[in-house]
Amino acid sequence: MLHMALAFCWSESLILFFGWSLFVFRREGGSSCALAARHWKEEIFTKNWISASLFYRFPRSFIFLDNQIHILKTSSMEVMRSISGIKPPLSSQEICESISSPAAFDRTSGLVAVQTEDYGIQFYSLFGNRGLYEVQVCERNYQPVDEVTVVVTMVELSIDGSMMGTVEVKLPEEGIGGLICLKFWDLYSDTKRFSMSTLIYEPHRDAHISAIVFHPTRHMAVSTSYGGDFKIWVCREETQNKDQTPQNFSWMCHAVGSYKNKAMSAAAFSADGSVLAVAADTVITLWDPDKNELIAVVGETPSPIGRLSFVGKSEYLLSVSNGLTPQLSVWSMSKLAASWSYGLQIEAVSCALDLSYFAILAFLPKSNESLFKGDGIILLFNATDPTPVASWSVTKAKGGSVAFLKGNPSQLADGKSSETLLAYLNGDREYVLFDPYDKEARELNMTKNDDFVGLEENGQFGYTSIYGELPKFDLKRNKTSSVYSAASNRPWETIFSGSSHMLPPLSKLCCEFLESLLEKKTSIIE
Repeated sequence: MLHMALAFCWSESLILFFGWSLFVFRREGGSSCALAARHWKEEIFTKNWISASLFYRFPRSFIFLDNQIHILKTSSMEVMRSISGIKPPLSSQEICESISSPAAFDRTSGLVAVQTEDYGIQFYSLFGNRGLYEVQVCERNYQPVDEVTVVVTMVELSIDGSMMGTVEVKLPEEGIGGLICLKFWDLYSDTKRFSMSTLIYEPHRDAHISAIVFHPTRHMAVSTSYGGDFKIWVCREETQNKDQTPQNFSWMCHAVGSYKNKAMSAAAFSADGSVLAVAADTVITLWDPDKNELIAVVGETPSPIGRLSFVGKSEYLLSVSNGLTPQLSVWSMSKLAASWSYGLQIEAVSCALDLSYFAILAFLPKSNESLFKGDGIILLFNATDPTPVASWSVTKAKGGSVAFLKGNPSQLADGKSSETLLAYLNGDREYVLFDPYDKEARELNMTKNDDFVGLEENGQFGYTSIYGELPKFDLKRNKTSSVYSAASNRPWETIFSGSSHMLPPLSKLCCEFLESLLEKKTSIIE
């Protein structure tokens, strides 16, 4: 019996659906796998309306295998080829919804990074419309269990896509235990894949991490927590010789800041990285990231701030507050005061890198869903004007994301593209790309990028086409690991070696320490 799998191929006028049959049928002359095809013509983007009902619905009892198609050689059941679509939403996202982040976008190359069920991150090309590779964030337990014990709650990419930060949470069992891990990843130029460089256990003690942001031009990152502090992390490059390129990267804590013990819920760097804005409950604090000095405190919102973002290279700062009194506020940094605001329930926000435009994804009141033909709306603003420049109604807004991408004419079928594109990824991880400055707001016709076809043409099939070649295991190899972590076989002997933020909590070492003091009982042979 085969697992069910499916994938969608987008074209200008139709969507082609492939689904493996659930059983292997035997016919005269041998056995073969039945491949069912279904297609229908659906208009997914019309004037001021995105219809996102693209998935063919199956009963809940059928679980698709990560939205993939595996082409098998039936004589040996060997996987000849694998085609990966975007991974489906997490079934456990409601468990940690309050501390989870939406998908992360690489705006330069048009990639989106989404969490997967097997504790990984999938990188999917929005321009090429195909999955590229996956990064395993933490170890996976292949024994099926009913309860979720580990959740990857957060993923964030730097602007140039060369650095990544992830947060994984081990859920406590019956109120006991639990562990929060912050990991930094670096993109290696030769493999074009991320590799973990630093592992930090409980970076903010027992408090959950609320946000991770990267400096726009330097190897610097900031993590904020609901425990009332934020930490500035810097990356240190290590080389064997002065003439060699960096071999290892390690992140270390550069500074710690707080404001009146209030929960630090969001952070953002200015376009040049000279100003760090950190949300402290309902106020915005401005810091010098190099000196870790408080510069100013801006205004106050009716509800705790959940998101912060500088609008391009302009002087405006955007804040989003949810809760009982939701509010979208635009702040002027020159006046240190609010410029204008709206009382909207915001799900996602994205700012253009160079221009003073930003887009928000807001929920619509249930009374207006039939009027707008959707449950959400995308609004495009110029930071200087409270009147929206454009609007589009969408469906499945809950759990959705929006992002500005740099257009690339070579990746589109018509060869024409705006310098800036807007991507909408809904709660079911269906997406659409369009030109936000085009009055007709047409959906772009996408084709495969030649850079992404190599996985199919270089002879990599099955496992290697998705995850790459496995490293060769050498028993005689004696090399130090490039991943920085304080865990060891006898951690109590080196408990005071290295930076404190890289050490696991003492409560996790007690069992190993006590076991080391016990003597093994020798058996008496009579």
